[in-house]
Amino acid sequence: SRQEEMLPRLTARASRVSSAAFPARGFATIQVGLPEAKEDITQVFKHDNVGIPEFKPRDNTAGAPSKLHEKKVWSQAEIDDALKTNSVFAWGPSDALREACPTIARGEGVWLYDKDDNKYLDWSAGAVCTNLGNSMPKEIKSAIQEQMETAPFVYGDLAVTEARAKLSSLLGDISPGDLNGFIYASGGAEANECAIRMARRYTGRYKILSRYRSYHGGTTSTLAMTGDPRTWATDTQITGFVKIPDPFPFSFSWGEDAEKAAKSALLALHEQILMEGPESIAAIFMEAITGSNGWLLPHPSYMQGVRALCDEYGILMIVDEVMCGFGRTGKLFGFMNFPGVVPDMFTFAKGVTGAFMPLSGVGMTDKIFDFYRTNAPAYGSTYSGHPLTVACGYATVKYILDNDIPHRVKQMEPTLAEGLAHIVSKHKSAKQARVIGLAGGIDLAGLEGDSLMHMHQAHPGVAFLRRRLREEGLITLLRGHHMHCTPPLIISEVAIVSSIYIHPSFFWCATCTTDFVPFVVLRFAERNFDWDRDT
Repeated sequence: SRQEEMLPRLTARASRVSSAAFPARGFATIQVGLPEAKEDITQVFKHDNVGIPEFKPRDNTAGAPSKLHEKKVWSQAEIDDALKTNSVFAWGPSDALREACPTIARGEGVWLYDKDDNKYLDWSAGAVCTNLGNSMPKEIKSAIQEQMETAPFVYGDLAVTEARAKLSSLLGDISPGDLNGFIYASGGAEANECAIRMARRYTGRYKILSRYRSYHGGTTSTLAMTGDPRTWATDTQITGFVKIPDPFPFSFSWGEDAEKAAKSALLALHEQILMEGPESIAAIFMEAITGSNGWLLPHPSYMQGVRALCDEYGILMIVDEVMCGFGRTGKLFGFMNFPGVVPDMFTFAKGVTGAFMPLSGVGMTDKIFDFYRTNAPAYGSTYSGHPLTVACGYATVKYILDNDIPHRVKQMEPTLAEGLAHIVSKHKSAKQARVIGLAGGIDLAGLEGDSLMHMHQAHPGVAFLRRRLREEGLITLLRGHHMHCTPPLIISEVAIVSSIYIHPSFFWCATCTTDFVPFVVLRFAERNFDWDRDT
């Protein structure tokens, strides 16, 4: 009622002010209320003395190729200069990485050769991806060549190819459960990015839970989903990603009993789900067996418990198979090591083509696939379903199946495991080793077995080790304090034993070489080793 009493007086006062001007004070006309037709009011605020900065033209004409590009073969000096001048490296300082990398001229089997014909064993299969070695099998080469000669490219949303149909059908045949729908991308990060978007749209929820000791890719979302220190680069850029208690904490233990430790980690995860709000969580996204962060091997009950929690609260379980997929662990997929566990979605890359071509993808259950029959997945790319890459993928997966690569990997596991165990038993700097299939590695320590560094730190010892590895003819991936021992899946027992034998030269000790002789002799004797035949 007070407002109603005041309104006539306020309106009268406003009408007197509306036509007033205050030129002495530099004010423009003041408008109060809606303008009348007779009034000419400019309602745009005009800045005084604001212009456009002076344009400073630069030469934007294309340059001409140097005479160097008329040469078929470059000298090492020319290669080094071009890399120094024009090539930026990933995941580390360019100068240091460039100096550490040999220039590879050719590959053959598990070996790489530089321009001086020095030989290096590809001990980590590149980035755990050259699963079939560094020579392309003729069946795969022929499939790519045939596709190049017929239809080298079609855009996947305007046309399809027989190769895409064949690969999708084959993956549906070999994937467990009702994982029958497949969408393709180029790299593992893209596949994980696609899975994130599809999970969010399918569930209508936005949170993605992942582990601290994990790596899922280098795009903004996948790096935010990553748990290791590389994720810090995205901390201020993106939301919706929540880290869960890891079954393998870095600075403490859930307990010495593996099954009880798994239960403790699951109870902590259950608590977190309840506190975050189950109805806000789209997916729990994890590697079945952690790769980049050190081949961490959870008790089977852990993955089974994660599956049960997802079922209880309508959360999608998404497994990142980028490193483990297509035979690395002795199973076709890493999650198959855990009885009864079938994810709602899984991502793959690397092994699907043996890194011969860039191909990745997402597999999904029929229920999710059915949703996307009538809804867009909010993902796409120019190269999704690229004819050359899917032709390569189809031929590679057939090769893996025809040659029973997973079974072969399981046969090689004891040799790799025994060799790494021998290194750990003899050298304080090798703190612990873990192996499943041909996925393995060694945790590095100081000279007295003390902690070397945290995962986000650099240490001169790691640089020294990388240099010594190269000098001894091994190239492998070192991430933080972990050295990967993940050779191509076609590696022979002879090559494994030979590689293990030279490890003591950089895990130094006075008797290291002679200590390894019984191990080498025993392994060769067990296999009726013939040097001329088997080398």
